[in-house]
Order: sequence, then structure tokens, then C-alpha cells
Amino acid sequence: MGNSRLILAINGILMMLLGVGFWIYPEFFSLAMFPNIADNEPALKAAVALRKNMGAGCVFIGVTIFTCQASPRSTAQKLLFSCAFGFLIMVTALIEVRISNGAQVPLPIIAFFAILGLVSLFVASRPFQA
Repeated sequence: MGNSRLILAINGILMMLLGVGFWIYPEFFSLAMFPNIADNEPALKAAVALRKNMGAGCVFIGVTIFTCQASPRSTAQKLLFSCAFGFLIMVTALIEVRISNGAQVPLPIIAFFAILGLVSLFVASRPFQA
């Protein structure tokens, strides 16, 4: 697990799976975050459209991260630092949205990005890697 290229591959696969989940189950994720829109068809349609766009973005990011696993070790380490920074920014934004009551962001989603961010940071900061 101390290999930045391996963690890039894992991060990429997980982001692609999240994206596919957002695309296949946009209503589930939309209603989990915005339970009050269940009876508001225009709001639900807008939320579903946004979830599908988020899914496409997650797949895009996942494919990019996954294909970077073939990079030289030093480049992979830098990319992993960037991933860690991005994931931790995402956690901060999701927590802010949850605290401000902008949306009921599910705690597993926050934990998902927090774990990806912390593991990425830990592995990228290791000086010696396989």
C-alpha cells in the first residue's frame, strides 16, 4: 500500500465507481441530499441533472487519475499530492454545505473523500516507495 502508483490506480477506480453510481442512481443521491424536493418535480429534475453531471465529472477525474498510474514514481507522487489536496478540499466543501444546511450531504460520502485524501497524503509523503 505504500506505492503511489497503486494508490493512484485505487483512487481512479473508486472515483469511476462513484461516478457510475451518480449516473445510475441520481434520484437516490439527490433525495439523500435534498429530501424536501421529493414532491417538487422541477427541483428533482434539476437535482438529477446535476447528479448525472457530477457522475460524468467523477468518471473523468477517475480515468485521469487511473491512467496516471503508469507515470514515473516521482510524477506519480506529485499527482498523488494533488489528489490529496483536491480530496481534502472536497471534504471541506462538503462539510461546509452540511453545516450551513445547504444540503444533507451523506456522511459516508464525506468519509469516502476524507479516506482517499488522507491515504493519498500519507503515501505521497513517504520518501521511499517501491
